[in-house]
Amino acid sequence: EHMTEGERGVATVYTSSEHCPMCSAAHGWVGLGRIVYASSSKQLVSWLDEMGLPPGRVRTLAIEEVIRDTPVDGPAPEFAEELRALQRRYRGFTD
Repeated sequence: EHMTEGERGVATVYTSSEHCPMCSAAHGWVGLGRIVYASSSKQLVSWLDEMGLPPGRVRTLAIEEVIRDTPVDGPAPEFAEELRALQRRYRGFTD
């Protein structure tokens, strides 16, 4: 069943990575509440650079640059090294 407008407004979305601009916009358009993410787009671009890989074709924008009035918490520094290692492993790098 779909959430009501009121339920969406107080919902919290937890995600491992910061929303892309399209997902941020969709989050705002449907009126979802707080976003909590573990790693930022800025971190991902930095990790890709460390691996000698280019950033994605879509420009990264912080969630706050896309949505005006939604509480945002992240990144979570305590998960940074683990998430960096997952990104490296996903791309075939072994440490």
